[in-house]
Amino acid sequence: MFEIVTNIFNGIKWTTFIILKDESETIKSFKDPGTFISGALAGGLARSCVISIDKGGPKGTVQSVCRRMPQLGFLMMFYATPASHMLPGLEETPFTKMVTTFLVAACAGFNMRFVCNPISRVADESLRTGKSWLQVARILNGKTILQFWYTGPNFFANALYYGMLLTVFEGLRRFSERNFFPIQRGVGGSSRAAITSGDHSQVGSSPTASSSRPPQQYGSDIYMRTALTNFFIGGVSAGVASTLCYPYSAHRYLQTVIYDSAICRGLGQTLAKEVPMMAVFFGTFSLLQPIFAPHHGVRCGFGY
Repeated sequence: MFEIVTNIFNGIKWTTFIILKDESETIKSFKDPGTFISGALAGGLARSCVISIDKGGPKGTVQSVCRRMPQLGFLMMFYATPASHMLPGLEETPFTKMVTTFLVAACAGFNMRFVCNPISRVADESLRTGKSWLQVARILNGKTILQFWYTGPNFFANALYYGMLLTVFEGLRRFSERNFFPIQRGVGGSSRAAITSGDHSQVGSSPTASSSRPPQQYGSDIYMRTALTNFFIGGVSAGVASTLCYPYSAHRYLQTVIYDSAICRGLGQTLAKEVPMMAVFFGTFSLLQPIFAPHHGVRCGFGY
């Protein structure tokens, strides 16, 4: 009995440490606007691709796309930077790496909602009342600061979903890389050498510490293969995460006034929206990340 209590205490202590460390790393992520831009553009395109499936209810098409852009931009910015500092070095303990990945991703989802819910709340009230954003913000602030988060999607439901989504995605991506599509890197634009799963080379950096070696090149074959692989894995991950999280997420959404969400119309509608949307998102993000945030390397911010 004492051993069980000790293990539970140590688990809570470790989880708290990881969350606090993630929050400190999240603050640093604001120095990585390129990842936000990649995520926002990819999120806007992904939401546009499923407009025929889910038009966004009374909010309309434009607002549905525009609200998704900052959400996924902040999500990836809050995930990639902390992951780059917290996940390397955990390869020897896969379970610890999996749990850490889940916690980092869940915190990213939670923080994203904390930032984006006030924006969505003001936009919704502005659309409903016809008043400007500034007028609505002043009215809400005059009542109570909590009005900015009222009726918003549940923080913990989103944290659970995005934690599960990115954990499954990272697991499938690593499995695919190790068994089917090992990432190659070009040295000086010519020779190819396989890199191990633990190496997360940076675009424009040298293969070794020596500055005399020619620079690495992000080959077009790696570029397209990474995007296509992440496209398919992203869709599968969304299907798995949506199915596993649906009971809790639907319960939490139905307790709010958000009845126009696909998740309130059943699991089938949720999968029909989330699977293609997240597939397009991960694929597009992988195409944009080397342009706007090349320092995250050939894995586009994943695989740390």
